[in-house]
Amino acid sequence: MEKEEKKLKRISSEKDSKENKESYLASLEEELERKNKEYTQLWDKYLRLYAEFDNARKRWEKEKQETIKLANFFLIKELIVILDEMEQGLRMAKDYAQEKIYKGLEIMYNNFFNILKKRGLKKIQTQDKFFDPHLHEIVTTKELEKDCDKPKILEEVQSGYLLEDKVIRPAKVVVGIKKK
Repeated sequence: MEKEEKKLKRISSEKDSKENKESYLASLEEELERKNKEYTQLWDKYLRLYAEFDNARKRWEKEKQETIKLANFFLIKELIVILDEMEQGLRMAKDYAQEKIYKGLEIMYNNFFNILKKRGLKKIQTQDKFFDPHLHEIVTTKELEKDCDKPKILEEVQSGYLLEDKVIRPAKVVVGIKKK
């Protein structure tokens, strides 16, 4: 009888053990599923934060570049006055100064203009051009003997400049118009 009781106990404990194992496996599966959901949520949160950070970094970089451009714009706008004075000095030196002085002034002017050119400054072209109200400002007009459909620039009174294709100052010009 003892053998049968031991056998029953063993079968009962094996049955309990099997149920415990199944119960334990089920709880592990539930835990794994919970951890997978938690991982997915944390991964989504990470991706969103990373994207927000990346967008903020790009926005800060763009704002920084805009600030630099604006500062550059105002500085170059002020330096154009010096460029004008150098041009005027060159015109006067051509007529009244020695050749060596004129050449020295011309070299200084070209060096200064090239520095500004590297920063995006361009001179507005007026020679053999038609009047463009976006680029030119009329100082005075002259009637032309020949027929001309469009107002043509005859003379540049003051140079105009573009910075990165944006007008800093329009060129002041004398324009020829059709005789009435």
